[in-house]
Amino acid sequence: MFAHGEDTGGVQPGDGRRLAGPLAGYRVLVVEDDADSRDAIRLTLEASGASVVTAASASEALAALAAQPCDVVVSDLAMPEQSGFWLITKIRQLFPRRHVPVIAVTGHPFPPDGVLRAGFDDVMQKPPDPDALCAAVAALLSADDTLGRGAG
Repeated sequence: MFAHGEDTGGVQPGDGRRLAGPLAGYRVLVVEDDADSRDAIRLTLEASGASVVTAASASEALAALAAQPCDVVVSDLAMPEQSGFWLITKIRQLFPRRHVPVIAVTGHPFPPDGVLRAGFDDVMQKPPDPDALCAAVAALLSADDTLGRGAG
């Protein structure tokens, strides 16, 4: 597991350097306005080997994605200022040539089919079950790699 803020040295999938866990070598962006929820999700993903970048708002998330692409985004839906729905619209507009898989996490009763229609690849209730969250991220990474749309 990585300490908060520790750099993984830019490890990319398939570059020969191995990290422990099923998400080893993948970069995940966690977008969550609540610090405790953000840290819980970050720790869960890091325990599975992911390199995790966090953002406290949708605008921070866009800046992080512009600075360095991520393999998967895990985003809250109900955030102050810009919502997760605003964020998914911007991601799809700004990155039309590369599908960025995005999982919505929410404590609100948004209809899952509406969340998926908005452009998200998956939706989970908060707090997400750690095993289910890691499995969902891994499934999106696998699907992305299979379709040849993975990072790289």
